[in-house]
Amino acid sequence: MGGDLSAGPSLRDAQRRLQDALRFAVEHHNAGRLDQAEDIYREILDIEPENPSALHLLGVIAHQVGESEAAWPLIQQATKVAPNYAEAHADLGLVFNALGRVEEAIASYRQAVSVKPGNAAAHNNLGNALFAIGDFDNAIESYQSAIAHHPGYAKAHSSLGLVLHRLARSEEAIAHCREAVDLDPTNPDTLCNLGIALQGNCELDTAIECFKKALALDPENPEVLNNLGNVLQETERFDEAVSRYREALTHAPDYADARKNLGNALHAMERYEEAIEVIEQLIAADPSNPDAHNDLGLVEQDLSRFDRAAAHFEQALAIEPGYANAHSNLALVKNALGEPEEAVAHFDTYLQMMRGPEADTSDLELFRFVSEAKVSHDIEQYRYLAEQGNNRFDELAEIFETLRDDIDWPEGDEFRVRLSEAQFGRVADCYNRPLNRVDAPKIDGSTVNDSLDTASITRDYFENAPGMTYFDDALTDETLALLRRYLLESTIWFDTKHREGYLGAMLNDGLACPLVLQIAEDFRQALPEVFGDHRLLQCWAFKYDSSLKGIEVHADAAAVNVNFWVTPDAANLSPESGGLVVYKAEAPLDWRFTDYNADQARIRQFLVENDSGKMVVPHRQNRVVLFNSDLFHETDRFTFKPGYKNRRINVTMLFGRRQDG
Repeated sequence: MGGDLSAGPSLRDAQRRLQDALRFAVEHHNAGRLDQAEDIYREILDIEPENPSALHLLGVIAHQVGESEAAWPLIQQATKVAPNYAEAHADLGLVFNALGRVEEAIASYRQAVSVKPGNAAAHNNLGNALFAIGDFDNAIESYQSAIAHHPGYAKAHSSLGLVLHRLARSEEAIAHCREAVDLDPTNPDTLCNLGIALQGNCELDTAIECFKKALALDPENPEVLNNLGNVLQETERFDEAVSRYREALTHAPDYADARKNLGNALHAMERYEEAIEVIEQLIAADPSNPDAHNDLGLVEQDLSRFDRAAAHFEQALAIEPGYANAHSNLALVKNALGEPEEAVAHFDTYLQMMRGPEADTSDLELFRFVSEAKVSHDIEQYRYLAEQGNNRFDELAEIFETLRDDIDWPEGDEFRVRLSEAQFGRVADCYNRPLNRVDAPKIDGSTVNDSLDTASITRDYFENAPGMTYFDDALTDETLALLRRYLLESTIWFDTKHREGYLGAMLNDGLACPLVLQIAEDFRQALPEVFGDHRLLQCWAFKYDSSLKGIEVHADAAAVNVNFWVTPDAANLSPESGGLVVYKAEAPLDWRFTDYNADQARIRQFLVENDSGKMVVPHRQNRVVLFNSDLFHETDRFTFKPGYKNRRINVTMLFGRRQDG
């Protein structure tokens, strides 16, 4: 080749021709003429095989036409030839993300913003990838960087709103989603995200308006239709929800989430056969879908087809052994099938998955929100456990006392606080975890006193239509003593969602033990005419201190309700109250759950209009109130002595389905 080609006119002309060709190719590319652009990129590569722009943009075309597997080697080669080619790194991230190679996508986005920190789109896409793997803190940082470089970037505001929503930082989430809508008011995606944030803050009517606005802009958008269906279902407008899910499936027949939600809505409407048909369609499309098997098991359970339900829960677990909810559901069914040992094993597995030492603490509802009533209870319980000889709980009590003093507790309706990172760091390994559980095995013989006049109890129950009575000395002394110890010493009081301040221990969150399941079954055996074929379907315990308000008037979704107290009578400063008020008025069967369980104004008005009397049952240790679960009832006023051992504790057991009562 002879002389110095770098100075020769022929090389300069060739480079100019390549630059002109690249410019023409990009013009075709931007205009959507992908075939013409691809031909020119390939011609450039025939002449200069390592041309980074042609490699990059040829890969972009491959990605655009759905050939991402062919795209990534081309774009990756461009980044090797030109390591500081920020746009190529950013697009390589997009391709890796589309291929599900999220960690590689994150590395590519990081390289893009390292080379070109002002690339707002790359910061936003990095945030999306981090959000997808649950790295919420770094996702927030990436979205904030995108906004810092481009304050009017609607997508970044919207995405930041979603991750803040996931972290239950509702007010911030709504603010960013509103900013996105203000910046891009005709984008259905930003409106949809605002609807999701509003729904997370229980602003359901406003969320519905947002989804409807999004739908007006894009009437066939299946994601918007599905999200609108979800909030309609949450407001128990099931018919409308079903219509929206069906519309979504019309436009996207393979949309698994919409089909799953449709099945759930039909199940909630007790349209069981339709629900089964929809869920079976999900399983036919994807036999390895654990959610579908779990949902089908729930329908079969509601139909009291416990064998079939167990088979589907077991199938879900065969597919995904770490499916915590399937363990909990299978536990309940196993108990209904008369296999309490297996039930306890699955309940314990669920508890360890959700709250054990290796449990994921990213679920803020479980681990990041505290109430003053909860923290005060835990301090009292830790001090009590230390008195029993477990010295490690003295140190925990001191940690929680410091935490209580450190928090600026709210007043009014806002009664829970999100722990700061520093506060959370101090209690992450102990807050809302089963640090101590007393052994409560099945006892020999019956847990129910054999001296009970069961014939009289049964007669009284049915004579007090529509079904109510109460009786004393229900459990044997051995049973009562062991149960009381279990409820005092076990750190299982995780339910803090009640603004009245009482705490709950749920069956699948540590309350389930051989003794509790034995008590439930022994009640069934002792009073067969009352319980019939109804099996235990739910159980909880509530614990109050001396000054907390009790549960408002409501009915429960069951056939038979068993309520009893374990706190000694000496703790009750008002012996003629402190128990339960049961009204002789059944919740109408056509009322929705939120109507008969939470709508105080409507319930009170109903009781005024149907004044058929009430049964007031004062608190007594080991007293059982047995009643038709459709009857409205509420905690009576109470005043108990202060002190941990004097806390009022009641246990509730629900048997059978409401519609079968």
